[in-house]
Amino acid sequence: MRTIRIILISMFFFLNSFLAAGCWNYREIDQLAVVAGVAIDKGKNEKFTITVEIVETTSGKEQQTKSKTVTIEGKTIFDAVRHEISLIGKRIYWSHAKVVIISKEIARDGILEVIDWFNRDAETRSDIHILVSKEKSAREILNAKGPTEEVTSFLLDDVITNERSVSNAPHIEVWRFTNSLAAKGVGTIAGAVDLKEENGQSRPHIMGTAIFKDDRLMGFIDGDETKYMLFIQDEVKGGVLVEEINSNGGKVSAVTLEIFKSHTKVNPAINDGKVEMKIEVEVSTAIDELGSTINFIEDEGRMALEEMAEKSLKKNIEGIIKKVQTEYGVDIFGFGTKLKEEKNKEWKTISGDWEENFKQLKVNVETKINIKNSAMLSKPLEIGD
Repeated sequence: MRTIRIILISMFFFLNSFLAAGCWNYREIDQLAVVAGVAIDKGKNEKFTITVEIVETTSGKEQQTKSKTVTIEGKTIFDAVRHEISLIGKRIYWSHAKVVIISKEIARDGILEVIDWFNRDAETRSDIHILVSKEKSAREILNAKGPTEEVTSFLLDDVITNERSVSNAPHIEVWRFTNSLAAKGVGTIAGAVDLKEENGQSRPHIMGTAIFKDDRLMGFIDGDETKYMLFIQDEVKGGVLVEEINSNGGKVSAVTLEIFKSHTKVNPAINDGKVEMKIEVEVSTAIDELGSTINFIEDEGRMALEEMAEKSLKKNIEGIIKKVQTEYGVDIFGFGTKLKEEKNKEWKTISGDWEENFKQLKVNVETKINIKNSAMLSKPLEIGD
């Protein structure tokens, strides 16, 4: 895996730099427990239960990287981490930690204390990814192992990185989450993770978005809804749009459009003294899969498909806006930030009650789909009589 190779290389240079400087010796290096990721749950006896995934490398002809998890409770995050050191018997090294997984219970009560520890601790990184577990605990995500016994945290890091080309989950690090908490008029989000059965085994599955009001979890939206949220935020880097078509005879078939490029403009406007938002989305695509006998390759068919896709995209973007306004009332789209930047005078008059104003905000959506040279160069297949 790409992440494991990077970690091993960086560990090699890290160890050699210290040894070359004469600061540490091999015995001191051996006393390090390299953390790949951490899960945070509510404790039974104490406030927190902390589970860390420790990287273990085996020497020999074929070097392998595996991991083990260690769990302990504490009154605070720092308290649990210090207890973990005595349990492991090694100094915990945080610089290679890739993910922090937070349970629903902790998230619903508020994760300010968790975020504060990651920001204050000198050894943790601000670019560690934040995920909220949809399972009963965060710990069971880290404990899920595949057939190759890979390091779960590194696997999750790879998935998060690649997810940007699928657009089904947000890419949120500690620093980004912290900035959202501090900003007025911005809702806070994180990626969602659960377990799915694959070949008889439970595997971590990143899909969807956790929505926060301040630092408290309000609920989740699924992967498809997340994609349309990302369109609004101008964060779509790839993925697909699936358009259902009513073919001759009433049969429903699907056409898949691969997204190559997407650009969104969000502009506030004042209409009859009221603030509105205008969203313009333009997407470049190509037909990747054609499950219909209708000819969408020629100009007439392609233009008809573009129009259908534009209507669907508009409907889905409007749908996620309405859902978030009515069910959560949290501005996860950044409308308040745009308003502050471009209409500061108006923002000052409504920012004090932005939550209510956001719920009533009128949003106008315009979409443009361009279907470029198709991956399907030939006409659709037809079954002969």
